[in-house]
Amino acid sequence: MVDLMGTGPKTSDSSCNLVALRADMDGLPIPENAQDLSYKTTTDHAHMCGHDGHMACLLAHAEVVQKNLSKIP
Repeated sequence: MVDLMGTGPKTSDSSCNLVALRADMDGLPIPENAQDLSYKTTTDHAHMCGHDGHMACLLAHAEVVQKNLSKIP
């Protein structure tokens, strides 16, 4: 976990002092339909959790926040 502290001016109407970024990495029990793949699953389910996309979105959002710390109280 990393804390990113804003460096922007404090305002009297600023009621929020915490923003949490979260991305799910849950695997879903989706059946493997591509039986002709050499790397297909050895179980009844494929590896289709989408965590690559979730993590990419999380990192992109964190980068935007990091680059705008001067605008965050």
